[in-house]
Formats: sequence, C-alpha cells, structure tokens
Amino acid sequence: MITPFQKQGKKQLGREYVQGDEAAIVSEMIREMEGQLDRLYGGGQKMLRQIHTKMHGCVKAKFLILDDLPNELRVGLFSKPASYPAWVRFSNSSTIPKPDAKKDIRGIAIKLMNVPGEKLLNEKRHLKTHDFLMMSSETFFARDLVFFRKTMRAVTSKNKLKLLAYFLNPLHWPMVARLLRSNIKCDHPFEISYWSTQPYQYGAPEKAVKYFLQPDENNKLLYVEKKDENYLQQNMARTLRFGTVKFNFYIQFQEDAETMPIEDPTVPWKSPFIKVAELTIPPQVFNSNEQMRFGDNLSFHSWHCLPEHRPLGSFNRARKQVYLALSKYRHRKNGLPDQEPEAGDDFFVVPAVSEDQPHSVAM
Repeated sequence: MITPFQKQGKKQLGREYVQGDEAAIVSEMIREMEGQLDRLYGGGQKMLRQIHTKMHGCVKAKFLILDDLPNELRVGLFSKPASYPAWVRFSNSSTIPKPDAKKDIRGIAIKLMNVPGEKLLNEKRHLKTHDFLMMSSETFFARDLVFFRKTMRAVTSKNKLKLLAYFLNPLHWPMVARLLRSNIKCDHPFEISYWSTQPYQYGAPEKAVKYFLQPDENNKLLYVEKKDENYLQQNMARTLRFGTVKFNFYIQFQEDAETMPIEDPTVPWKSPFIKVAELTIPPQVFNSNEQMRFGDNLSFHSWHCLPEHRPLGSFNRARKQVYLALSKYRHRKNGLPDQEPEAGDDFFVVPAVSEDQPHSVAM
C-alpha cells in the first residue's frame, strides 16, 4: 500500500510513503538520460545502456529453490522446490566505460526462465521470465528520489560546469561521500557479494525483504594479471573454462519500519539473512561475439516479476518508468526488437565451435 508521506506517526511494515511529485521527477530524468545517450552515441554507433554499460559477460546458470524451506517462506517464486534456467549478466555501472582496475559499482542481473504465472510488468506479463537486479553495495548513495534527481541532473548535463558546481556544493558532500564509498575495486566478479539495495514485497503486504547474493566459500576462482583493461571478463572466462561457480541467495526481512525504512535505501537493514535459493554457473564458454551481443541487447527490469515480489520504495517506483523508457529508446535506436529469451531442454547443451571468434579471452 502507498500512502502520502507523513512526518508524524509510526510507520508500518511493508508500507510505502510517497514524497514529492515523483511523476514529474521521473519524466525529467528520462528526457535528460535520453539526451545524454544521444550525445554519447550520436555518431551512428550502437547505443549502449545508460547505466551498467560495460558488460563482462552474460552466462548461463541454474537458480535452485531450496526444498526445505518452512511454510512461511513458501511465497511466489519460492513457493515450491524448482530449478530455473537463467541468464546472468555481470557489469560495471559507469555510463562511460572505464578500465576494470578503476573503482566502480559492480552489478549482476539475473533473468530466470520457465517461470509460470502472470508478471507485474504489463507489456511482458504473460512471458515466462523473472528478473533480479543487484549491485555490489549494500546501500544506495541517495536517500530519496529528490536528492537522486539533483545528482542525475548534474551527471547527465552537457554543461560540465553544472557537474563541477554540484560537487563543490557542501550540501551535496554527504551524498557524494556515500557515492564514492559505493565504488569498489574488484579482482573477480565471482568473489564479491551483491545486494538488491532496494526492498521488495514478500507475499503479504506487510512483509518486505531485500535480496542478498553471496559467493560460496568453496568456489575455485582463477585470475589473470591485471594488464588488460577487461581483466574481469578474462577472469570469468578462465574460471568457467572447466570450473563451476555457486552463489547463495538470501532474503532479509524488514523487522522494524522505523530503523529499516522502505523509502530510504541509505540505511542498512539489521536483520538475519535467510538462504532460500542457490545460483549455480556451470563450466562454459560465454565470450563469443554472438553471446556478447546477446547480453548487451538483453533487458532486465525490477518490475518484471511475480506480484508476490512487487518492488517497493521510491527508486523502484521510478525504475518502473525509467528502465522501460530507456530500454525501448535503446532498442529503437539500434533497430533491434526487445525480446525475452526462452530456454528449452537443450539450454545447457554445449554448442559446436563457431567461426565467430571469442570477444576477449585469456586461458
């Protein structure tokens, strides 16, 4: 349930509290982001994502729902034991790609397939895919959409003086500090944890959770020297040449609406992590030119999910419009359809070697 923002009165579990004119803010951000993309890709080259632009790889995986979950956790996607084939995209966040050795926010996007049930995203409600979006920071740098809008206005502006003025304003320094802390060094996409950062409903309206993905301690990871600016992709390729990688998927319940707010993602939640699933990435070769193009063209959306897992909070409400608009804009500019993938019985069958040579790999 969404209610008008109130400064007085105790907040309730799972409830959203709207502050400000979100519709106007979102419309302005979409226009500014599209304008930035036009400037970046105005020369006829392929238009990439506005955020999480640099992809390390898009790999095949299995998402296994645990079979020993207690009844109170058997909700929506997790209502019964199941194994779903998935595409998993690993990326760096920066709009303008930079070498992997530079600090950045790292991302993972998971697209499950063969998931029955009508989904929330209207245009794709009858499709059998279900998405999760996560990043390498437990918290977000902006506490609400109003503050985030100031950052995006400066970052997407073609006038660089606006960006400089933003960083020089002392009122913005706490948010800038949080943003800088969110950027991390990374030696391997398989060695770090990922958080949803934003909350989601878990069945009943008064139940809200955040998602957490942690690499399994038994993973055997391989590394290359950091000479190449794309060494994260090379580390993934080397590790998956013969090895399997596993992540453990957890939920974290909101237990106190005041100390674990829905609308302020700068505040970490202090409640136990409960394991509900496993994500397993089998050995594979993923970095052919064809598969890299496939991963770049793929769309992920936090609202493309079962209604039991409805996205919550101002940033998720903004995502609903922003992600959909930018995905349509990007696919239209590139002359490509926005299609959801399917997985048959042969999904994990290793294909024959193609003449389409690997994108970048060091074994």
